[in-house]
Amino acid sequence: MLDLEEIDKDLYRSKKLWLPMGARGVFGGNVVGQALVAATNTVSNNYSVHSLHSYFLLPGDHSIPILYHVERLRDGKSYCTRTVTAKQRGKAIFVCTASFQVPAPNAPSHQYPMPNVPHHSTLPSQEELLKSMIDNPKVPEKFTEILKLRLAEDTRTHSLKDITNPPKRTEQTFWIKCKGKLGDALALHQCVVAYGSDHNLLGTVPLAHGATWFSRLGPNPRITMMASLDHSMWFHSPFRADEWMLYVCESPRSGCDRGLTFGRIYKEDGTLAVSVAQEGVVRLRTNPVEPKL
Repeated sequence: MLDLEEIDKDLYRSKKLWLPMGARGVFGGNVVGQALVAATNTVSNNYSVHSLHSYFLLPGDHSIPILYHVERLRDGKSYCTRTVTAKQRGKAIFVCTASFQVPAPNAPSHQYPMPNVPHHSTLPSQEELLKSMIDNPKVPEKFTEILKLRLAEDTRTHSLKDITNPPKRTEQTFWIKCKGKLGDALALHQCVVAYGSDHNLLGTVPLAHGATWFSRLGPNPRITMMASLDHSMWFHSPFRADEWMLYVCESPRSGCDRGLTFGRIYKEDGTLAVSVAQEGVVRLRTNPVEPKL
């Protein structure tokens, strides 16, 4: 998903793109991760990304490659900056500016503490949850077919009750990690987490209204559209994406068909490794009230 083909200096082409089930375009994290790979390829190993800020301009078409053009804006002693423009059919679909720093690990620091949540070893995996719902005879057949597709995608979900009738809340928390083992290059782990950071983040907004893609019946609003508008990340300390990390997502505000979300990604030892912010289009429509007889 993150591997790129170098076709000229500072010009790269995607090899694989993912269109999630029901999505309008390529998965946003796919584009963010590949853009960060392209930018990282033009930076000395002495630097490490510390932040990126990006905008989604048009939906990506998964049937043709995305071209990533890197502009080298600045190379300094402590910081360097790159802008990446992703294009398809001659049009910009995404733009990202990433800043890299020579690490200073001994500087004073502070952080928000990691919340006290159940350990990942005590929780069922996403595959186990999906399989248990698929095998549950009480689950309607129309849901079973969707869940089978979700299982094939390995898309994150929760219990059947959570996805059909979720409690209203402005925060959700889950454990994530890359399957298999990655190498030791920090840049690769950062790009993988950039890819994964788009999972579920914007989905925190409809939860505040008691809505998910599955909750189309009942009094709560239903989702008619969700799409990312922007995505920002701050990398605070080294980590491994192939080890368990806790992702805390929260939504402080929604309105005008937009929702704002923040994310904090902790290492298992409690170190806050990455912070994330995203705003997106979230269109919710109230279900019509059936007249009482």
